[in-house]
Amino acid sequence: MNLFFLFSMFIGSLVGLILIYFGFKKNRHNILLGINFLLLTYMSLIIWLLTSQYHLHFPFFYRTGNIAGFIFMPLMYFYIRMVLTGRGLKWKDMVHLLPALVFIVDFWPVYMLDNSEKIMLIQSEISNPSLFASFSRSRFFPADFYTPFRSLVLAFYWVLSAILVWINARKQEVFGFAKEWFIWIKIFLGLELLVFFPFLLLFWAVNPIMNFFLVHFTIVILTFVTGFSLVFFPKILYGLDQDLFEEHVIKIKPERVENLSEQKAKDIKEKLDQVLDKDKKFLQLGYTIHALAADIDIPVYLLTLYINHHLNTNFSDLINQKRIEESCNLIKSGKFGHLSLIGLAEKSGFSNRNSFTLAFQKFKNVSPSVYIRSLKAKA
Repeated sequence: MNLFFLFSMFIGSLVGLILIYFGFKKNRHNILLGINFLLLTYMSLIIWLLTSQYHLHFPFFYRTGNIAGFIFMPLMYFYIRMVLTGRGLKWKDMVHLLPALVFIVDFWPVYMLDNSEKIMLIQSEISNPSLFASFSRSRFFPADFYTPFRSLVLAFYWVLSAILVWINARKQEVFGFAKEWFIWIKIFLGLELLVFFPFLLLFWAVNPIMNFFLVHFTIVILTFVTGFSLVFFPKILYGLDQDLFEEHVIKIKPERVENLSEQKAKDIKEKLDQVLDKDKKFLQLGYTIHALAADIDIPVYLLTLYINHHLNTNFSDLINQKRIEESCNLIKSGKFGHLSLIGLAEKSGFSNRNSFTLAFQKFKNVSPSVYIRSLKAKA
């Protein structure tokens, strides 16, 4: 069991770090998913410390597992909401962290104890997992209040997430990123259901120790299975095809066009001019719509609406057109004649020669080689 717990923590932390790394490079919402996996891994660590009774060697972790749990619950919902609607996080979303804040305030005196005092508390509880999970040190609530409350909060966010997925899955054309994402998120929600549903169904009929293992072992299973399964869904893990999926999300919600006022469109145009024409952010390799939305501080769905309905194009074509214009300027300057097509592609923001050549052909109706030869002939 210890080996299984350790392997699940390895998988959870590895997947979490990969998601965060590629989230910064390509899709910002993957940062949320990566943080969620690190939180799941942290909870698995606490569970392993309890079941192995190694908690005595790590007293500073005492009573911190629930904090991670209360942060994970809304954060996973925000990730699903961001993927399906393009809505980013707002300051008002901080209200969802209230359960975590209440728990921290409630157990603050315990956190302020030195490690020797925490070890004494752990020694008095660790031999009985149900006693350890009863949170008897609470100042504001009766013993074992947080165990059912935690399950109820998780059930609340699970229902919100499941409704979002169900409504949007019916409207989607299932291909590429969308197909992989909907399969994986259903696996995730199915396993997440096992974390709280058996407890809520059987808590009055099953002894406390059995309840403890039901709840906590399923968290480890959730971390391992959903983390390991992401290896087989590279479009999610590395954020491939996400731009196409987001554009389709906007197309099936035309009613939002009304929300883009003339003033808002003007603001977006000014910010785009600054970021794309002056700062030339499109030269960054792997520049995504999430990165652009963050740079101009506009939600993804509004940015996509503007690009689709006011510029009559899509994000990929907008960025590629800017890059092709930049490559033409580089060629005309005569300063980069020593570069190969690969070097010219990278200098213009493309990740490889093929994508550069295809984009050049699309916007200039000739290949880059023919374009360069025509300029030399004119010269």
